[in-house]
Amino acid sequence: MKPKHYELPVTGMQCADCENHIVEAVAGLPGVIKAQASFTDETLTLDLDNDIISLKTVCAAVKSAGYECSNRARHKPTGLGKRLFQIIVAITGIILLLQLNKFVQLDLSLEDIGKTANYGLLFLVGVLTSFHCIGMCGGFVISYTVAGAKSGKPDYFSHLLYGLGKTLSYSGFGALFGLIGGAVTFTLGMRSVVSAIAGVFLILYGLSMMEAFSGLRRLHIRLPFFANRFLVRRRQRASNPFIIGLLNGLMIACGPLQAMYIMAAGTGSALAGATMLAVFALGTLPVMLAFGYFAGMISSGATQRFMKISAIIILLLGAAMLNRSLLISGSGYDVNSLWSRASLAFQERFMTWRHDHADAGSHLQDGYQVIYMEAEATAYKPDKFNLRYGIPVKWIINVTELSSCNKRIIVPTLDMTIDLKPGLQVVEFTPQQMGAISWSCYMGMIPGTFIVRK
Repeated sequence: MKPKHYELPVTGMQCADCENHIVEAVAGLPGVIKAQASFTDETLTLDLDNDIISLKTVCAAVKSAGYECSNRARHKPTGLGKRLFQIIVAITGIILLLQLNKFVQLDLSLEDIGKTANYGLLFLVGVLTSFHCIGMCGGFVISYTVAGAKSGKPDYFSHLLYGLGKTLSYSGFGALFGLIGGAVTFTLGMRSVVSAIAGVFLILYGLSMMEAFSGLRRLHIRLPFFANRFLVRRRQRASNPFIIGLLNGLMIACGPLQAMYIMAAGTGSALAGATMLAVFALGTLPVMLAFGYFAGMISSGATQRFMKISAIIILLLGAAMLNRSLLISGSGYDVNSLWSRASLAFQERFMTWRHDHADAGSHLQDGYQVIYMEAEATAYKPDKFNLRYGIPVKWIINVTELSSCNKRIIVPTLDMTIDLKPGLQVVEFTPQQMGAISWSCYMGMIPGTFIVRK
C-alpha cells in the first residue's frame, strides 16, 4: 500500500530540541516510514502505512513523550482577540504582583527582584521547567541509573555526580555568557543597551511560552544541524552520570536555558552569571531526580500549566531587566522614577508639601543641604531623599559593607559616578532639576531617588 502523508498539530513544544524528542518517540514505531517535527509550526509530519499503524497509536506515542497530539485536521491558530486577552491578563498579573507588596508587605517589586539577584524566582523557574525536562532528559537519567545498578554503584552516588556535572556545566556557561556581556558593556550606555536587549528577549520568550503569538517561536536559537546531531548521539551513548550532567549545559536549543543564558549576559558579570545559572540548575534537580515518581503524577496538561506559570515569571524577570536598563540610562522611565513622579504629582495636587515618612529629609548647615546614607552590601539606607532646588548638597555616605554590587553609584541625570570606599565619604552637588532624579548602583540593581522641590 502506498504510504499516506499527514500533518498533525502538536502542542507542548517549548524549544527546538523537542523536535528530536518527538521524532525519537514515533520514528521507531512499525509502519512509520518518515517523521519530522517542527517547533516553529507546531506540527508533526508523517508518512505511514495505515495497514500497520493508526494515527491514534502515533498520537499515543507523542503523548507518552509529554506532548499533546491530535489526529484530526490541523487546528486553526488562536484568534487575535484571544491572544490579546492572554497578553493583557499576563501583564495585569505582573502589575498586580509588583504592587501587591504595598498592601501585604511582600518583597516582590522590580527593585527588590534586582536586589536579591532574582535567586528565589530563578530557583522557582528551575523547579517549574523541570517538569518539562522530565520528557527531554529523563531517558539520560535512566541510562546512568541502569548502568550504575549493573556495576553495583548506589543510586544516590550517581545522582550526586549528575547533579554536580549539571550544576558545574550551567554555572560555567553562565559565567561565559556573563563574561561576554561584560566585554561589550565597557561603558554605561552599552550596559544599558545590552540589559535592554536581554529584557526584551525575555519578555518575548515569555510570551512565546504562553503561546501568545506563533511567530515568536522563530526567536529561539538553534544549534547547527551537525552540532545538534553530534550532541544527541553523544548524550545517547554516555553512561557516566557526571558526563551526562556536563552535556546538559550544551543543550542551547532548550528554551528555558536560552532565557537564562541571555539573562546571564545581561548582567555583564561572570560571577553573577555563574551564580544565577547555578541556582537555576539546582532548581531543576529535585523533580528531575525524582521524575519516576512525579512522571506518574503529573499529566502533560499539568506540565503545560507549570510552563505557563514559568512563562509569567520569565516575563517578570524580563521586565526587571528592562527596568534596570531604563534606570541606568537615566531616561526617567524606569518604575522607580515613574512612581516617584506620580507620587510627587499627587502630593502637589491634593496635599500640602511635607516630608513623606518613607523619605529622608535634609537639614541646612553652613549653606548646604546635608543628607546621610549608609551603604550596605545589598542596599542603600535610606534610598529616597527630599531636596531643595538650587541649594548645594553634602551627601554623607557611610560604607558599612562594600560589595561588587554596591561599590559604585551612578546618577545619570547629573552625570555623576561615585566610587565608594569603606568608611565615610562626602559627595557634593547642586540639584538643578526639579522632580524625581533616579540613581542606582552601577549594575542598576540597587536604586534610589532624589525628590527635588523649590
